[in-house]
This record gives sequence, C-alpha cells and structure tokens, in this order.
Amino acid sequence: MLDLRTGDRVGSGSTATSWRLDLFKKRLVEVQKKPFSISDLKIDGKDIMKELKIKPGPQVGKILNELFEEVVEGKLKNEKKALLERMINLK
Repeated sequence: MLDLRTGDRVGSGSTATSWRLDLFKKRLVEVQKKPFSISDLKIDGKDIMKELKIKPGPQVGKILNELFEEVVEGKLKNEKKALLERMINLK
C-alpha cells in the first residue's frame, strides 16, 4: 500500500514522500508494537508455570489475561522482564 502511494506521488511529479506519509509510517510502527492478542505477549503459559512453579490450569490463563490487559492499557510494557516481574505480584 505504501509502495503504491509512493509510486502515485512520483508518477504525478511529486517527491516520493511527504510529511503526512512519514507521519503515517511512524504510526504504523507504533501500532505494530502493540499486542493484538495474548499470543503476542513476550511470555507465555510455559514461562508462567516455570517461574511460579505451578501446574497448567485456570490460574495461568488468568495471569496471562491480566498481563495482556495491562499491556493494552499502557500500564505495562510488553517486555519479558517487565512481564515476569509483574506476574509475580499477580500470583
């Protein structure tokens, strides 16, 4: 899509980029950093079970859901270290 826009601009005699296109590209990068689902988190159920020494069960899912909500709300970074530290408090 971006290549099409660039080609359209160049074909019409304009420069290949503009401030709007640059801003749009920056927004795309930011959006791609945000998780869309629990599977996008930098940790998974195996990490939780290993760190907390618990067996598979609903508690693992509850912790993952809580971590995901905090990441989506911007309260927590989607980084393994931050997630593991927060996970300990959710146990």
